[in-house]
Amino acid sequence: MGKAFTKQHIVPQAYLKRFAVKRGKKYIIGTRMASKKKDGIKFFTRSVSDVAYLENYYDTYQQQDSKHWEHFLDKKFDILCGQPLDNIIAKITLSRKNADVLSKEDKEILSKIILSQAFRVPAFLDEQLEKSEHFIKEYRNQIIEAFPNILPDYKKKIQNISFDSETRKNMILKGIFDESKFDRYCAILHHKTWIVYYNSIRNVMPFITSDNPVLFADLQDQGRQGKMTSLGIANGKTVVLYPLTPAILIGIYAPNAFFGFIQNFDCRKIAVDEMKFITNINIEIMVQSKIHSFLPEPLFSEVTESKCW
Repeated sequence: MGKAFTKQHIVPQAYLKRFAVKRGKKYIIGTRMASKKKDGIKFFTRSVSDVAYLENYYDTYQQQDSKHWEHFLDKKFDILCGQPLDNIIAKITLSRKNADVLSKEDKEILSKIILSQAFRVPAFLDEQLEKSEHFIKEYRNQIIEAFPNILPDYKKKIQNISFDSETRKNMILKGIFDESKFDRYCAILHHKTWIVYYNSIRNVMPFITSDNPVLFADLQDQGRQGKMTSLGIANGKTVVLYPLTPAILIGIYAPNAFFGFIQNFDCRKIAVDEMKFITNINIEIMVQSKIHSFLPEPLFSEVTESKCW
């Protein structure tokens, strides 16, 4: 029998492996799990195959293959987290400080990885599902208003029009990953200013990640975290932050940020050794997680005991 594809990862395993430790044939990752139950927060280690997934989350009977979107994400985007991302990380790691480390092609690959990640998580998709119910209601009302003399029986049928969550999710995914539309989203990111932060104290305080790893922050509100849907990727005050590895964080800014001064550092590798900066990023990543955030085992006790975390 073939794979059932029931464990559908909302974050690619190839990406998570970079925050894990290889033990035998498995990649083991330190995990902090936030629970609403009485037992609260738990720390443990797991294989990357056993975290950051939801069972049958992308399934839809609206496609000939119910696993269509799981396969689509794997073949279209997860594959980019393999060798293509390895090459980018190797170039960044081996380059000197202040060097230009991202090519046009690198930014294209990273734009696809970052946006597909932002669009595929429940924090985004579930919000779109809620909004879609409102839009369907509005659509029903518009039809009825357009035909005021419609027969009562037809009016009742229109009022009863509804779509289940699987149908709506399929419609949303089709809209998001429409090739021309998705390419336009990527172009918006591509034309912003990219900073590659290289963590000089990664052995003491690495960048961490989570099951919702793309951060959207408001530059005009002291970098306060926000939703992509409320801030908008084209908004000039929106900052996008994405950890590639425990040593590398991508920061994406509008070209006019910081009075345009930031353009001087576009695609540059900037060494950072400020504990506060790295810790603040990690806290935001942890706060934004749905269930799991991922950090090395040695940090378990520090996170538990520290009031900052």
